[in-house]
Amino acid sequence: MPVKLYQRPSGIYHLRGTVQGVRVDQSARTSDRREAEALRAKVEADLFKRAVYGDKAVATFDEAVEVYLNAGGSPDHLEPIMDRIGHRRLSEIKQPVIDSLAKELKPKASAATRVRQIYTPILAVMNAAAGAGLCDQIRVKKPKVVGGRTAYLTPQEAEDWLDALPAHLRRVVTFYLGTGCRATEGLSLIWRDVTLGERRAVFWDDQTKGGYARGVDLGRRVRAELPQRPKKADAFVFANSRGEPWHAYDAVNLMLKRIRERRERQIAEGANLPHLAPAHCHLFRHTWATWAYACTRDLTYLMSHGGWKSASMVMRYTHVATDDLAEAVLAAGWEFGGRELPTTPKSRTKTRTSRR
Repeated sequence: MPVKLYQRPSGIYHLRGTVQGVRVDQSARTSDRREAEALRAKVEADLFKRAVYGDKAVATFDEAVEVYLNAGGSPDHLEPIMDRIGHRRLSEIKQPVIDSLAKELKPKASAATRVRQIYTPILAVMNAAAGAGLCDQIRVKKPKVVGGRTAYLTPQEAEDWLDALPAHLRRVVTFYLGTGCRATEGLSLIWRDVTLGERRAVFWDDQTKGGYARGVDLGRRVRAELPQRPKKADAFVFANSRGEPWHAYDAVNLMLKRIRERRERQIAEGANLPHLAPAHCHLFRHTWATWAYACTRDLTYLMSHGGWKSASMVMRYTHVATDDLAEAVLAAGWEFGGRELPTTPKSRTKTRTSRR
């Protein structure tokens, strides 16, 4: 049957039907009837064209994303990109389209942020699509990223943040600071992958960016913030304020931004509270790496626990690895493989257990 439009209770139109033996069942992503009708006509025309000329003639970015995710690709940053170019043919996605999209979605962002959140995920999807025969390989020039200092939180700045967070968010941030895991790795962790003694967590190869499994140690502060272990082994370790799994780490970043904005308003109104340093999920990973090297002076430890493939990728965390930073980190109760600097007196490394 031909493709027809159906309007859902939300007002968004949906496409459903069959063309050339291909079943269509997808959202039009619009509540505008004319826009939905234009998309319906395009979908029908593309399916006829695909039947005659093959996949490369009409394959869309949405299809490429499906191929990419089925192959184990990360969904990070893809949702806003798909909203803008999901229905576009892969043959149309060239340098000008990507450059324009980066400016539209990240108008005030740095070159590094645009590369990480726009160019890299788009190219990953396009490479997967090319491998599946949906398009040709493309060459795209990324914005030049000027090297700069690697940001991290001091132990006191981290404490100020943890004191300001609600319990469900404090658990997540403590886990990031104590393990150095990537944001998605932490939010997708299930209880089956946390040892019964809660001393170690494992991220398997289908969860990690590098495509290989690794384990991380869970120190006392991390263990103290873990929620009660449920009976279901496949339950997610971390939940949002509604008790549901986090949809994406962008939600964590949004909450951090709002909490900091609220703190600044309180200070402006006369509240005697510490300022909160700008923070996001990736900063907590930078912080862990900086602290870990200061306390261990061990690049192998940093690479194996952080999931980096080469020493050159972690050298940026070695420049501020001073003894006084290590002492402050250890004194705050953070642990790194049970190791202490030989020059750190035990009297200065009393641990401070976090609240449940």
